[in-house]
Amino acid sequence: MRETDILLRLLMATACGGLIGMERERGDRPAGFRTYILVSLGAALFTVLSLIAFPDSDPARVAAQVVVGIGFLGAGVIVIYGGTHVVGITTAATMWATAAVGMASGAGYFLTAGYCTGIVLLVLIALPWVETRIISRFQRRRLYFTVRSLPREDLVQEVQGVLAAHHIPHMLLRMESCKAGEGECMLLLRATVSGKVDLLKVVEELSGLTGVTWVGFEE
Repeated sequence: MRETDILLRLLMATACGGLIGMERERGDRPAGFRTYILVSLGAALFTVLSLIAFPDSDPARVAAQVVVGIGFLGAGVIVIYGGTHVVGITTAATMWATAAVGMASGAGYFLTAGYCTGIVLLVLIALPWVETRIISRFQRRRLYFTVRSLPREDLVQEVQGVLAAHHIPHMLLRMESCKAGEGECMLLLRATVSGKVDLLKVVEELSGLTGVTWVGFEE
């Protein structure tokens, strides 16, 4: 293989990785433009070397190590917040796919690398719209509502009435009661909320109940 052929494959990998990295950079993701170029370029170079530098060995062995090795890099961008919120899985998967694009470029499959780059960009740019507009409407989230209020009768019934009016299945988990004039009462409710529900409106209605001083929710 001539040096010009190698250079062409590396440039193709750089271009594909750069396109994907530009989209990630636009979204201010943990891994950006330069990271994706390096991932694609490195995978391409490893692939080229596996084909020409070790003539008596199995090229698939190097390729397999690239597939496994990129997993360690992807794990570095996955972050867990509060023990419940996981962020960075899409970024890690994109890096894994970018490494595959680089390997395709290094093996000389330029059309395949180009098609895969286009598909990756389609997934990253177009599918979030589908998730927001369509899929999220069918998702259900488990939320915990906290309501603080001045102590009074019928508070629990009114809070549950607001949730029931929005067709939100719920359960009262805890109620810290207090006597009149001695502070606030606190209600903790677990609810299963559909994506069709307007949470802002629910919070506004709960906050508008007589005596309610604070309303919040969390997953």
